[in-house]
Amino acid sequence: MTSENVELTGVEKPDKSSQMPTRPIPQILKEVEDNIKEAVEAARRAEEAAKSAKQAAATAAKSSEDAAKRSQETRKAGEKVIQNATQAAGEAAAKAEEMAKEANKAVQDAESKAQDAEKEARIAAQAYKRAIAAAREAAETATKTSEEVAIKAKEAVQAATTAADQATKRAEEAGAAGKEAVELKVMLQKSGVATKTDSSREGGS
Repeated sequence: MTSENVELTGVEKPDKSSQMPTRPIPQILKEVEDNIKEAVEAARRAEEAAKSAKQAAATAAKSSEDAAKRSQETRKAGEKVIQNATQAAGEAAAKAEEMAKEANKAVQDAESKAQDAEKEARIAAQAYKRAIAAAREAAETATKTSEEVAIKAKEAVQAATTAADQATKRAEEAGAAGKEAVELKVMLQKSGVATKTDSSREGGS
């Protein structure tokens, strides 16, 4: 880059009448130098921007290649998944058909067993009726026997009650006699008769 291509800013054109600058030469030279430095810095930044753009283009190209590769891999994986799903669906359909056949056979077996169970239930019902009749007969017999036992037990209870009443009556009579004897003794002690009787008993002994 030459000085001819650099546009000098801030430098006034000389007046043709006087042919003398209006500002000092050092100030003009410093402004020219500053403008040159700014131009060089702008060129450096433009070069760095170009490098960055080139690197970004390379990165974008690589990313595009990677994306295309991944897209192809994804497509192959999808085709594989579809193939596996189709195969699994076929196997599931075959298995479902087989299970349906087994279920149909199980239903037929269940119907046959239900008929057998119904027959056995009728037999069991008849046996139950016979058992009920036998139990009723045994209950009637047991009821009759238990009534006889109850009558005998009632008689025994009455006899025991009578004996208990008599024993209670005798105990009451004995208690009353004992009470009277105690009361008599107390009366005799109070009158002095009991003391004499006791003294005579002691002398005789």
